[in-house]
Amino acid sequence: MIQLEKVKAALEAVEACCGHCVVCSPSCPIAVSRRALAGLRDDLLDAAPDDDGTVKQEV
Repeated sequence: MIQLEKVKAALEAVEACCGHCVVCSPSCPIAVSRRALAGLRDDLLDAAPDDDGTVKQEV
């Protein structure tokens, strides 16, 4: 899945930009980006078909 790979690459780029401060602020643009991209990555993984070709559907 190309989109998933692009999101993973973007997440790695955000991690590379992080200064790894002693105290991470929730309003830090890097922290906000990391959370957003991690959520998108998780959503894409949930929407990806399983080995048997079925897609998880949550109700």
